[in-house]
Amino acid sequence: MSQLKVHDKFVDQLFSDRKNLVDLIKGYFPPHLKEQLDLSTVRLKKDKITSTDYNQYYLDFIVTAMLNGRWVELYFIIEHKSYPDKGSLIQVLSYSVVKYQEDMNKHGQLRPIVPVILYHGRTGWNLPWNFGDYFDVPEPYKKYMLQLEYVLIDLSKIDDQELLMKLEENARLYAALYALKHIFSELNKFRVLLWKLMDIDKETIEFIINYVVRAREGSKDKMEKILKEVSMPTIAEQWIEEGFKEGLQKGIEEGKKIGLNEGREIGFREGSLLEAQEKVVEALQERFGMISGSTVQKIKQINTRELVNGLFRIALRVDSLEQFEVELKKALQ
Repeated sequence: MSQLKVHDKFVDQLFSDRKNLVDLIKGYFPPHLKEQLDLSTVRLKKDKITSTDYNQYYLDFIVTAMLNGRWVELYFIIEHKSYPDKGSLIQVLSYSVVKYQEDMNKHGQLRPIVPVILYHGRTGWNLPWNFGDYFDVPEPYKKYMLQLEYVLIDLSKIDDQELLMKLEENARLYAALYALKHIFSELNKFRVLLWKLMDIDKETIEFIINYVVRAREGSKDKMEKILKEVSMPTIAEQWIEEGFKEGLQKGIEEGKKIGLNEGREIGFREGSLLEAQEKVVEALQERFGMISGSTVQKIKQINTRELVNGLFRIALRVDSLEQFEVELKKALQ
């Protein structure tokens, strides 16, 4: 998986949870936007689709809410950036045009779009917020330029303590924004974060660690050491999966007893099984967001490739995670 897709998937999973999206709006949207929106009425629509039009991957979240006293349906398009990209407004404009075209074709009317740039680069964001400001023309001409703006959340400008205080009632969102902010920093930064997460649910810890390890190549050993230092050895053992390599090594060890070539064959087979199990997990995460550690463990209890392949097809077909759990229970019997 490319580094860009690692960030995309992390942000998508994070804000597919209504509470995280609402708390982001509450904490970091401009007051003039928040005061018009009744946050208690915000609901994420189930048919949210992550679009890939114009060969761009972007995240759109469809919500219904009371806006200035009436029910509306609107989009939040979240574009995360790790560097100041001069093409950001062009991208946001392209995404918006795609959604407007879809709306006009399907509904005959347009839904409002609020573009959001979530920036987590090393230096501050220093680009214009208004599309019209990119044009060097006399003032009378500017009113004919497109006046597109976006909500900017610049994590590089937010102090760690401020982040904690503002999001103290939402540990997952705090941890995720902290991880995004420091993803290019020294890994020791995450020792501080893990100390603060000691008393929260294990799923959140796994969610953050998996992101860090996938986004930072070569960081697995260092993160394992940090986990053990902060008294999380069990989690360290669970998330460090060698996949194909582990299966091959296990087969070679068996090969000492039954012959090296046959042992290698076992290794390849077990490595292939681990890869198939991981594909089931990835398919569920892609469709339904973060899944529980217990579900992952149950999937890994299935020890035949045929059954795992069947679960993969089921993961692509079911309408909910609950339906998949029913089928998984049958497979374990």
